[in-house]
Amino acid sequence: MELPIPEKVQKIWDLWSLRGCIMLSLLLQIILVLFASSRQRCKNSLLLTLIWAAYLLADWVAAVAIGLITQEQTRTCGHKDGEFDHDIYAFWASFLLLHLGGPDTITSFALEDNEFWLRHLFGLVLQVMAAGYSFYLTLPNNKLWPPTLLVFFVGIIKYTERTRAFYLASLERFGRTALRKPEPGPDYEEVSTNYFSKLLQVPIQGESTENQISSGGVGSSSHDPYMELNRITLNAFDELELLKAAHILFERFKGLIVGFFLTSKDRKSCRDYFLKITDHQCAFRVVEYELSLLFQVLHTKVVVVRQTIGYILRFISLSSILGATIVFLLTEKNGFKSIEVILSYSLLIGAMVLDTISVIKLIFSDWILVVLKHSWRRYVPSFILKRERWSRLVFQYNMISYCLDERPAWFFDLSELFHLREVLDKLKIMRFSSSYKVTDDLKKFIFDNLKEKSNKASTLRESTEACIERGGLALSQSTDKDFASYIKLKWSISEFQYTESILLWHIATEICNEEGNSNSDRKEKRKSKILSEYMFYLLIEQNTIFSPVLGDWHLVFQDTCAEAKRFFRKYSVSNHSRAVEKMNSVRTKFRPAAVKGGRSKSVFFDACILAHQLQKLEDKRWDIMDQVWLELMSYAAINCRPIVHAQQPSWGGELITFTWLLLNHLGLGVQFSEQEERAGMKMVAVK
Repeated sequence: MELPIPEKVQKIWDLWSLRGCIMLSLLLQIILVLFASSRQRCKNSLLLTLIWAAYLLADWVAAVAIGLITQEQTRTCGHKDGEFDHDIYAFWASFLLLHLGGPDTITSFALEDNEFWLRHLFGLVLQVMAAGYSFYLTLPNNKLWPPTLLVFFVGIIKYTERTRAFYLASLERFGRTALRKPEPGPDYEEVSTNYFSKLLQVPIQGESTENQISSGGVGSSSHDPYMELNRITLNAFDELELLKAAHILFERFKGLIVGFFLTSKDRKSCRDYFLKITDHQCAFRVVEYELSLLFQVLHTKVVVVRQTIGYILRFISLSSILGATIVFLLTEKNGFKSIEVILSYSLLIGAMVLDTISVIKLIFSDWILVVLKHSWRRYVPSFILKRERWSRLVFQYNMISYCLDERPAWFFDLSELFHLREVLDKLKIMRFSSSYKVTDDLKKFIFDNLKEKSNKASTLRESTEACIERGGLALSQSTDKDFASYIKLKWSISEFQYTESILLWHIATEICNEEGNSNSDRKEKRKSKILSEYMFYLLIEQNTIFSPVLGDWHLVFQDTCAEAKRFFRKYSVSNHSRAVEKMNSVRTKFRPAAVKGGRSKSVFFDACILAHQLQKLEDKRWDIMDQVWLELMSYAAINCRPIVHAQQPSWGGELITFTWLLLNHLGLGVQFSEQEERAGMKMVAVK
């Protein structure tokens, strides 16, 4: 039995279902063109949600509208009353195909979208057939066939560009672009003859193959990108030079994303170059440009459009839309409804404006600016070059607030019965977490310390050993004048897993910083507190970054939180300052494991012990905590799966991703191959 639908509602649906979809589709295109590119420099959850919703709805609405058009045309086929409606419907179907092609500013929202390029190829074939069928039903009496055909042609171009962009950004295809050109080496037979002649001490005519190779002959490349890189003098005020350097480094280091090993030459050349950089702003700006280039390659049409054929197709598309507008303007419109004519004009004007915006954004994109001739650089507006390409924000949250923000407590306890605790925790973190703008002081601290570590690690083995440190090296260097202090603090690193150490040091840092703030009114956060709250936020919100080193983090975290909540309820603690005061007053003579046994994974009272030990170091503790937190973040950055780092630029960027690239550029990564060095050592041994 069918539910009765009021006739008035039915009429409204019949009249506005298709038109509503058309208007919504155009609105979604406007949102994507205007806001999609801003997601690489914004962490606002509302804006990101808007872009995400528009991205998902755009394809769905356009596909549904094409289906409604073909359904309506098929239903009213042969009726003379709907002849003109059929013509305008076919015209709209071509625009919907264009909308399915999407704007240049976004092709994929996440990296996973690129892997479904085959599905989009199948969708391209189906939607082109559907739009073509809609056009076919109106022949041979279609009064709008010239503009419809022009827009239909543009729609095929746009949709094909998007599908190709998906394919080129898929990890398999992207990995191929990171491979160097095939290098078969010198001809084996010639080299063998030369080698045999050398053994017999028989002189041969001409220069030896070995000398040819060493002088840039067979199997060698005359173009060395690092020679060009060394000619670039980095200056914080010369944005185009910074962009050029970033482009060279991007082409050499993009293989990191797909897990390729880089050569020792890449390591040495890039390391030598970055060690010459004295300004931390230059180093961070170069990395910012690199990640921006990566974002555009993986999530926009820039790879497709910036080719010669891409420029030609873009000119053809804009000219075709303009031609369709002129033809539609001159076409006699007797028999068409006013609302349909107005909507058609809206689609035409919208297409021209959005295409023009896309062309302007393409002209001033990083990929075009990097190949710009020197004589043209003065015409580039300064605000285009100096615009931010990441949010420059780090989210902040701490475990004490995480435990105290559960108000009312009974409501959170009740939510566990309905398995909604995780949802409430997410909402709580969104509500109470804050963001902090990365300061120049923090950038300088990170770059200078990584640079110093690189200076000390001159070989691949030393750099690998430096990367596996997760706080111990910082402790030994910071307390080298007081060996007893090092022994007292070493347990906090050596006796715990990595994520346990993070939680342990996080709680201790909260206690020390609160105690330090009570003595002097500090307006600016200490570096240790910034990194501590940042790492804690990443652990509870984006723990995929830590997946290779996560361990039993969830068990440790739940036990520590449970013990902290019990402690706060015992003393009726309701605010952060009071909580730290009570934790600071705890006097522990014995380690919790010795008293309670090893059943609980909580590190709550271990953190109190560590805080007391750090407080005894007085002012030296700040430097120790800063160094330890930088090493803890560096350890997570270098052990994180590269593909996870590649996802971050589309969500506003992360400081930990910048640290990862800086580590690799300074020769401290773990994806450098020693094969060439071993081969070189064998050659020396043979000689």
